[in-house]
Amino acid sequence: MHHTLRNVIVILSFAFTLNSHTADIRFVDVTEQAGIRFEHAGGIDHRVVPALVGSGAAWRDYDNDGRLDLYIANSALVRPAPDAVLPKNALYRNNGDGTFTDVTDAAGVGDTGWGMGCAFADYDNDGDADLYVTNHKANLFYRNNGDGSFKRYSSGAGGIGDTGFGSGIAWGDYDNDGYLDLYIGNYIEYGKVPQGDEVFFPYDFFGQTNILYLNKGDGGFINITNAAKVNGGFHLTLGISAADYDADGDLDLYLANDTDQNILYRNDGDLTFTNTNRPDARSRTGDIRSGMGVTWGDYDTDGDLDLFVTNWLDENNVLYRNNGDGIFTDVSAESGIFASGLGKTCWGTAFFDADNDGDLDLFFAAGHIDPASWEAHGQADVLLQNNGDGTFTDISEAVGLRVSDRHGVGRGVAVADYDADGDLDLFIVNNGAKPTLLRNDGGNRQHWLQIRTVGTVSNRDGVGAVVKVSAGGLHQIQQVTAGDSYLSQSSLDVEFGLGPHEKADRIVIQWQSGIVQTLKDVRANQRLVVVEGE
Repeated sequence: MHHTLRNVIVILSFAFTLNSHTADIRFVDVTEQAGIRFEHAGGIDHRVVPALVGSGAAWRDYDNDGRLDLYIANSALVRPAPDAVLPKNALYRNNGDGTFTDVTDAAGVGDTGWGMGCAFADYDNDGDADLYVTNHKANLFYRNNGDGSFKRYSSGAGGIGDTGFGSGIAWGDYDNDGYLDLYIGNYIEYGKVPQGDEVFFPYDFFGQTNILYLNKGDGGFINITNAAKVNGGFHLTLGISAADYDADGDLDLYLANDTDQNILYRNDGDLTFTNTNRPDARSRTGDIRSGMGVTWGDYDTDGDLDLFVTNWLDENNVLYRNNGDGIFTDVSAESGIFASGLGKTCWGTAFFDADNDGDLDLFFAAGHIDPASWEAHGQADVLLQNNGDGTFTDISEAVGLRVSDRHGVGRGVAVADYDADGDLDLFIVNNGAKPTLLRNDGGNRQHWLQIRTVGTVSNRDGVGAVVKVSAGGLHQIQQVTAGDSYLSQSSLDVEFGLGPHEKADRIVIQWQSGIVQTLKDVRANQRLVVVEGE
């Protein structure tokens, strides 16, 4: 009897702690009031693969006014009528008051192709953000003119106009020369897909090779895929993300592949990579599932980057803990994330500190691709709270993700503090439907610090820089990333939750140039711009 009562008290105490903690944050759908009128043109009714698997979104301050703007890739119409209004990609300028203005036409970035992924990067180090968009058929590259508009390049122009079935994007300085290179994934050889209304699954599809474009530093690029040994091996790549998982100072690449083996490419530092799925270089990250989205983050705060991959509905999502020796351990079950994705087709994802308590929470979007006749197309998205002990708890309902009938058809996910209030918000592209902008209300009740990196010797965006923050007993690490999740890009700014601490005792930035920069006693609740070497 006493043991039973004690157990009840423990359970009630845990429930109270969880509820009081999660009650501080809530995600509110503000899409309409923010003025985002976009609608994705894909969907199950189109019965074609490019329409079913797209699309992504990217956050970036493209006009250098200090506010994060939003770009969204769109699908196309299968057989448009002669007088049809064609769907197009969209650029929304942040007005600074919680609303956005559609500036697509003025900026010249409203492509009407089969849009998939998108990611910004200052490829020429001139101080403004350029844009790359992957498509089924010709990809697009937009160079920022610096006046609110872009110059469009397509197939062949600038040396990076691939014409495959483009998917994920990962900008990164893979040779550490100070210029951002471009890795793009390719999905399927669409001309070899069997024709018929009932073909939706990729098990018998033929893949395409991926591409690594080396930035020559003179405005042009060169294809070095085969020489670098990173062509992906016809593995139907969807999600891509770059990270220095082995802390050796260069960017490695992870590919989430559909119905085929995922690949972790280790950068060997001489413009060649090693596939760590080989028996002589095993990283134990090469599961054969239906990989969709990918994100890196130090969820267990042990000083190295761990890996999360989303998968198909009858396969669990996978959390790989970095052991620090080049090998990863699948901790999906023991961490509590195993069941959270079962029965869901999972896509875009992100590690981020939703409540600013000093550890990384985990979000992923879900949505059917071909539901059974009795099922709805939409599925509920999931937010997993980091418990600080290596485990996660599903708090989706408690923070408002399931309080309405907005069970979206999630694809791309991108994270940013778009309203500059100190907590991170979520944007979700819903396939064949309106997107969702979820404003984080209450995440800024604990202290925080945002850091934007500006390279001088390294690339201008500081992509690849590793930022370490210590505050009291909190020790965190993040890396500046340009392209991850599913076909998407979160803000380049890295945000650290500081919990109750009013300052960061120490900030250490390890730039890709090799420069190490240290700041001490930095007050909390500010956006800090750190220039390399200053």
